[in-house]
Amino acid sequence: MPNDLAFADNSRLARNKTPPPRITKRIREAIDVMVERGLDFQAAAHEAKLTTRHMRMQLAKPHVIAYYREQCQVFRASTTARNILRLCQIRDAENNMPAVNAIKALEQLSDEQTNTKQTTSPGVTIRIVNVSATPVQHEQTTISANADETPTSEP
Repeated sequence: MPNDLAFADNSRLARNKTPPPRITKRIREAIDVMVERGLDFQAAAHEAKLTTRHMRMQLAKPHVIAYYREQCQVFRASTTARNILRLCQIRDAENNMPAVNAIKALEQLSDEQTNTKQTTSPGVTIRIVNVSATPVQHEQTTISANADETPTSEP
């Protein structure tokens, strides 16, 4: 019997084991509509025959958000080839800088999302901040050599 072994996998026998979270077919359809056609979650919920509240509650769950981000990544990867083809067409055509800037922004967007790791460099950072526009004037106190006189204040 394999269950008698010392290192056998007995996880199926555990009573408190919960199954992995699932995404229903309608939620998948709604997310696919959001990603592929650019609809907001309300219109996508209506199209998948869901209530807006149910869709919003599902989008608050981590495994649903993970599926949404995964689908966005797949969609972005599928449009990259089209962006390259469009850039080649623009290169050969007349001045069309807005389209070039949009494609550049799309490409940088995918780079930003994959490189979200914040790295800190060693060293000290000194920030000089000018808080007030007018310099603050301090009172200057002069003390005479004689100890019996009181200090005078000059503006």
